[in-house]
Formats: sequence, C-alpha cells, structure tokens
Amino acid sequence: MLVSLLLDVEDIVTPEADDITRDVARLLTDEGIQATFCIVGERVRQWAARGRHDVIEALAAHDIGSHTDYHSVHPTIIEYIGESDWASGVAAASSREEPAIRALREAFGVPPSCWGGPGNTWAPQINEAVVGLGCPSIVYAHTMVPCGDVHRFCGALCYPVGHHVGDGQYHDNEQSAANLERVLAALTADAASGCAWREVFLGHPSRILHEEFWDGPNYIHGRNPPTDACIRPRRKSQADLATALGNLRRAAVAVRDTPGIEIATIRDVNARAIESPTEPLTAAEIAEVAPLIDANLRSMAHWVILPPDTDTSAIRKHTLERLTTLERVKLAP
Repeated sequence: MLVSLLLDVEDIVTPEADDITRDVARLLTDEGIQATFCIVGERVRQWAARGRHDVIEALAAHDIGSHTDYHSVHPTIIEYIGESDWASGVAAASSREEPAIRALREAFGVPPSCWGGPGNTWAPQINEAVVGLGCPSIVYAHTMVPCGDVHRFCGALCYPVGHHVGDGQYHDNEQSAANLERVLAALTADAASGCAWREVFLGHPSRILHEEFWDGPNYIHGRNPPTDACIRPRRKSQADLATALGNLRRAAVAVRDTPGIEIATIRDVNARAIESPTEPLTAAEIAEVAPLIDANLRSMAHWVILPPDTDTSAIRKHTLERLTTLERVKLAP
C-alpha cells in the first residue's frame, strides 16, 4: 500500500516558525523520508524577503503542495466563492490561488503537486481552477468514493483525508505513543483490506513548536488584524520541543518501516494515477457517498475562523450537482 506523509506550513505571523519548518524538513531528510509539505504562498514570499534560503533548500528535498495564498486571512475560500455561480467561482478561485502557485513554482522550480485547503474549507470550483493553473490534485478532499480510494472529481485527482498522528501532542510521550499505535493499527488494517493508498498527516511544524495554532486567536469569526498586530502563539519549552521532534522522527520511521507500506509523495502518486485507468461510480455508489459528502460540506461552516453565519448551501449545491464526475482511480502497481 502506498502511504503519503503530509505536513502543512502556514504560520504567517511568527518568524520563528521558519526555523522549525527547516528543522522538520531536515529531520525527515536525515531518515531518507520524503514527505509532501503543503505551503501557504505568503510563507514563501516571507522566506524570500528574509533571505531564508536555508528553509527553501531544506524543503526542496521534499514534495511541495499549495496551501492557499493566505490561509486564514479573510476572505477565505468559502467567503470569496460564497454564492457564486460556477463560472464566477472558478474565475475567483483562479485569481485567488494563482499567486501561491506562482510563488511556489518560482521558489522550487516545479509546480506544486497538489492543493490542500486551509482548516476545513473548500469549494468544488477550486478543482477546476487549480488544474487550470497547472496543479493536478487536491489533498484533504471533501469528496470521496466507496472504500476511500483515490478518485477524480471535476477534473482533479483527489486524495481523501487519512490518519492524523496528533502534532499538538508530540511533546507528550505517552499520548504520542498511543497516537502512533492507533495509526499503525489503522494502516495495517487498510493494507490488509486491499487499499491502494492512504495519507498520514504528520502535522504542522508551527504546532510542533507552539502550544496553540497561530490563527485561532487572530482571525476567529471573521476578524482580520494586520499581521504585525497579531497575537503570537506561546512557544513550548526546549525540553518539550526536543521530545516533540523525537516523537515526530519516531512516528515517521515507524510508518516507513511498517510491513506492506511504501512511502510515496503526492507527486509520486500523481504520476501513477495519471497512467491508471478510472471507472465512473454507479448510481448506487453515488447515492451511498452523497450524504457523506454533504455532511463534510455542512461541517465546513463550523471552522472557527469563519463568521458564525457562514452559509455553505451554494457550495453544497454545486458539489452535489456534479457527483456524476466522480471516478475511482485504479492505481497502477
């Protein structure tokens, strides 16, 4: 079974998050492990402005995806697409997502392998827009097919959410061990059931360093302070940070060494998927997944960053109208 290790790089308010991003990338490289880092466009521009070529160089050893241009800065995806019709939503997504994809291409010399939504947000027009911008796939997909396979929706390869190791708990040895045991058991069961691919989310470098997320206190419920006025998250002690990095290393190595597992970046899996046959879902299969997808989309409105009155009905409508574009990808060996 192929397993992709993912991390999100998104903290645009805390300069010290540069170092932990570099250190996490180097830690994985030291173990011979390639991961997919989904990176906010503004982070790349910050590194260039600060002369942090060491961060870019460390990440260049891995696969790179887009994590939107500004993540939690308003308007977020749901807000800027909102009630748009299909064409207007695609145009808005293309305009908003292009700067991040351009920044990543300029910094790393290749287009991002994937696009991952911030928090719990997405709209179906994103799929068409990012494919048009040269980014072929969506991770943390809100769509699905039976058994959680890689699939296509509205022209994009889609990778559903997988298993979360628990980045905010790496500093706690007991909890970290329990989280890892849970993930390894799930992967073993997945492989035994014939799954072709699964994701393991290793976390956010900034959350490994800090006691809380960078965006919650600042952009909650539609607030939009300037970056230099943002509250910075509390840093963990050096002892806790050392423990956290040790447990991150232990988790990545344990996944890599699990029998029946082959680590593959999203870029690697894209290459296989593009050459793989697809099959459309039957009407019964669409009926099976439709309520699950709709529940995913309803849950987006509860992301703490969004205003309390956020309405996802238009996004749900556009998605459900296009479920006939769902295709299961039968990954080539």
